[in-house]
Amino acid sequence: MPLSDFLKSLNILDPKKVKVLFDEHDNALKIVVDGKVLSGLIPAKPFPITYPEFIIFRDTYGVDLCIIKNYKELDEESIRNLKALLDKIYFIPQILKIEKIETSGDEFLWNVLTDKGPRKFKTRGRMSVMQIGNRIVITDMNDNVYEIEDVYSLDAGSISEIEMTI
Repeated sequence: MPLSDFLKSLNILDPKKVKVLFDEHDNALKIVVDGKVLSGLIPAKPFPITYPEFIIFRDTYGVDLCIIKNYKELDEESIRNLKALLDKIYFIPQILKIEKIETSGDEFLWNVLTDKGPRKFKTRGRMSVMQIGNRIVITDMNDNVYEIEDVYSLDAGSISEIEMTI
C-alpha cells in the first residue's frame, strides 16, 4: 500500500470539527463529526509517555476508527468528556508536590502529593525517571506511572528534591 493511501486510511480528524460526548450508560464515547455520530468508542493512547495528546478511537472490537493528533485542540467540554474516560483507563497520577525523596542503595523512596492524594512509592534508581523537556515521567517498582507535567510549576522545595535525584 502506498504511503499516501495508508495516511488516508488513518482517518485523522480535525479537532475543531469534532464534538466528544461521554455515554455513562455504556462507559464509552460518542463522537459527532460533520453531523455523523460514531458511538461506543474507546479512546487509546498509543504513545502515553512521548505523545500523550495523541488519541486513537476504537470500536468495541478493538478496530481503530479514527485519530486525533492533539486532543487538547478540542473544545473544553469535549476535553472534559474525553479525559473522564481516559482517567478511568489510564491511572497516571499527576505529582503536585514532592515532600521527600530518600535514597537507600539503588532505590529511591518517594513521598509525594498527587492529584489523587498523597502517595509513597519506590523506584529503582535514576533509570525509573525519564525527563522529556519540562515533563517528568516516573515508573515505580510495581510499574505504576506518575507524571510531573511541568517540573518548573512545582514549588521550590519540590524542584530542589527532584534536581538532587535526577
